[in-house]
Amino acid sequence: MSGFYIKKVIAKSAVKGDASVTFGKGLTIIQGRSDSGKTCVANCIDFIFGGSVDKPFKETAKYDGVSMIVASNDNEGEVTLHRTVGKNQVEVSSNIDGIASGTYDVNYRKGAKNPPLNEVWLKLIGIEQETMIVANARFEKKRLTWRNLLRVFYLDENRVDDIDSIVEPKHRYMENTLFLSALLFLITGRTFTETDAQEKKEIKKARRVAVKEYVNRKIQDAAERKEQLEKDLHIFEGADVEEQIAKATAALQETQRKIDRALAESQRILSSILEAEERAAECDVLLTRYHRLAVQYKADIQRLSLIVEGEEAYQKVPQSTKCPYCEGTIAPRKRVSYIASSKVEMERTIAQLSGLEDTEKDVEDRKKEIRAELEELKRQRDALESKIKTELRPQENEQQNTVNAYKSYLRISSEIALIETYATDFGNDLTALETEQKDDKSIEYHPKDYFGDDFATTMSEYADSILKECCYSGLLRAHFNFSTFDIEVNGEDKGTSHGKGYRSYLNTVMIMMLRKYLSVNAKFDPHIFIIDTPLHGFDDGMDETMPDSMRAGLYRYFMNHQDEGQLIIIENLDHIPHLDYEKHGAVVETFEKIESPGKRYGFLNDVK
Repeated sequence: MSGFYIKKVIAKSAVKGDASVTFGKGLTIIQGRSDSGKTCVANCIDFIFGGSVDKPFKETAKYDGVSMIVASNDNEGEVTLHRTVGKNQVEVSSNIDGIASGTYDVNYRKGAKNPPLNEVWLKLIGIEQETMIVANARFEKKRLTWRNLLRVFYLDENRVDDIDSIVEPKHRYMENTLFLSALLFLITGRTFTETDAQEKKEIKKARRVAVKEYVNRKIQDAAERKEQLEKDLHIFEGADVEEQIAKATAALQETQRKIDRALAESQRILSSILEAEERAAECDVLLTRYHRLAVQYKADIQRLSLIVEGEEAYQKVPQSTKCPYCEGTIAPRKRVSYIASSKVEMERTIAQLSGLEDTEKDVEDRKKEIRAELEELKRQRDALESKIKTELRPQENEQQNTVNAYKSYLRISSEIALIETYATDFGNDLTALETEQKDDKSIEYHPKDYFGDDFATTMSEYADSILKECCYSGLLRAHFNFSTFDIEVNGEDKGTSHGKGYRSYLNTVMIMMLRKYLSVNAKFDPHIFIIDTPLHGFDDGMDETMPDSMRAGLYRYFMNHQDEGQLIIIENLDHIPHLDYEKHGAVVETFEKIESPGKRYGFLNDVK
């Protein structure tokens, strides 16, 4: 059987209704906001794969089970699996030959009436019989399980940014032996028992010869290096190196103190500039307010002038003494005049306007003084920065080079002494190698001895080609370090100078390397890979300088290599590149955390 793919995952709830996600045979992207249920989808898959009984839901979610539908890649049929939270049994319904329907135990129990769930998953990738693999250096055996293999194809959010190898962490020696044996079985179909181990005697003999040649070559290289270094020492003949180093170091320290003082003065000036700019801004605010007040005063004067003019005109209008309807006599009303009060108010407003104009002039004058002060401060700062850049920094570099030149004398002397020590050690190693028992009966199992000769070379080629296709910034050469079972870029391991974002990126590439190798070379290929948050680390502000081309390149690689098996990617909606995934046949499920028609809030119904 040529592997399988997940068709659908269903979270079961009689209270809130079932929630489901459908997957494609190639690339499926589950994208969404934080806490929208993305990782819950991965937890559901892990739960059906045999994970802990307390996963994958919070107790308040009111979901109590998970169903998953998987299909064989060669169209032999489908298997539906259902597991209830808190139980270690899985109900299986199958129409695939060789996989029986019924109840399976999550964990293997000797003498149990139910078969182990492990059988279902291994048969889906073509492993028909129970298989024992080597678990430690003493060739003790353990049962091959689906959980042993999970690290190959399931990279969860807790491991995606690991500094150590995601395949072979340093702190898991015993577990790593079992895992590497499982990986070897996927690739070769061999269990490497004691019979296979007998081949190691010849390997060990050949290695002894190779080590002897290597040690002799190192001794020769050391002798040549010592000869060259002794020639370099003649450059310093007649010079008091210690005295010259002291003088050059003192001059360098004085220059550095000058730089520090200049930087401190530049900082002080910058503070003054900021203070002056703040005062200038305050002047601008005052002038704006005064201008608005002046406009109000002028409007008030116009209004009062209108009142006075109206009153004066009104006083000239004659009063009627007869009613226009009945011609009866009308007693004239006493007219009240507002002319005097309006004139007084207008005079007061004019006086206020005059005072405001004087104040505006004072503020304008103060603003000019501040601007002049700012120009002078900026001139001083530019002069200091120019001095640091064109005078002090070059002087510092020159003095540093002088110190380094004299220190190289000391380094050369030390290196010569070290070479002599190494040469002695190499000689001792040769002696020990010659006296070593050639017929060593104590054979130990180390799984890395049984990987093919071309494994590391092929993995290095995949690392280089994948990173190039992903537009990895600054790439010179990528390499697969077989010793650490991890990827290296430009001669550095991923933990040397990278933060979480780059580590997550490179760990994802490592999974893609394994995926490609298995698709081409493995006897049993799962054909399914799950990565939770390949761009992890950008949520907390780490590695924000990663070029967008790298992020987009990674997702284009996902789209362009869907023939290598199902790939399920879980990613934060804010960081996933904006590409036309559906056009390339990918399935995209988006959790928006927005309650509106046409948008899905999250994975689970009514869970926020």
